[in-house]
Amino acid sequence: MKIMVTGAAGLCGRDMAPILAKHYGYDIIASDIRKPDNDFQFVHCDISKPEDVQQAIKGKDIDVIIHLATLQPGQGPPSMSIDINVKGTCNILEAALKNSVKRVIFTSSVWAASRGPSSPYQPIDENIPCTYEDMYDITKHMGEQLCEYFYTKYGLSAIAFRFCGYAPIEGFSTEGDILWDKIDLPALVGRFCGTGPSFKLTNAWDLTQAFRAAIENKNIQHGLFLIGVGMPFVQEDAEDLKKTPLVVLERYYPGVSEFIKEISLNVPPITFWYNTQKAKEHLGFSPKFSLQDVMRQYYENKGKL
Repeated sequence: MKIMVTGAAGLCGRDMAPILAKHYGYDIIASDIRKPDNDFQFVHCDISKPEDVQQAIKGKDIDVIIHLATLQPGQGPPSMSIDINVKGTCNILEAALKNSVKRVIFTSSVWAASRGPSSPYQPIDENIPCTYEDMYDITKHMGEQLCEYFYTKYGLSAIAFRFCGYAPIEGFSTEGDILWDKIDLPALVGRFCGTGPSFKLTNAWDLTQAFRAAIENKNIQHGLFLIGVGMPFVQEDAEDLKKTPLVVLERYYPGVSEFIKEISLNVPPITFWYNTQKAKEHLGFSPKFSLQDVMRQYYENKGKL
């Protein structure tokens, strides 16, 4: 299967593409405005230019486009956000349709809906009412709507990931092993508890599995899916998570309070979290690595530290 990855020189593309190729045998075409540091076939493409996108895709028999290319928050004026995040996404969808691409997977953001603590209910899911604080939020939501339009109007399979994001932790390998001489353990554990860059995927393997699930699932042709570190909390936990987060964590992860004390992690009030159940039920995706895995490895290796 031939996969084009836009934004291939960025963090997600750089870490994901080699796993897709090595472990699953996908034929990767890397697309960006600069060449990534790998040996994949490279196609220069400015997604804001329709002719660039058409030329990048035409005649290459691409099966799936993973559309990662984006303008991040604060990187330019509103008009640039529209050009890249909205027009660029439309250009990708139009070219995919013209060139018989079977599926487009669009990377949106949880910010397309809300900024977490301001959400009207917890956990945050795909049905949360949309509120905006930045052009990035607006343009990502517009990208989601374009995907749904191209499916409804033209039958193009278009799946949107409302991404919590991906921020790898140094010392946490692709296979999920902790490299004890490199790992920032409080940072890793904090990610699972909702501190720091809250609930982002920590590992390139989990990142890749999300996209592979969308590539391979033939039963889903379109839709919006929230992707991130899933947590077991329910709505009834919301007030206690703000006041006594360790008590709630202990309820779901017995022994975690002592573990957190041992690694000197301060867990602040947990004011929001994400429900990834839809992705699990419909796509078959759930993160492989969890807080339990980290605790287990810590105690297995404690005597060696």
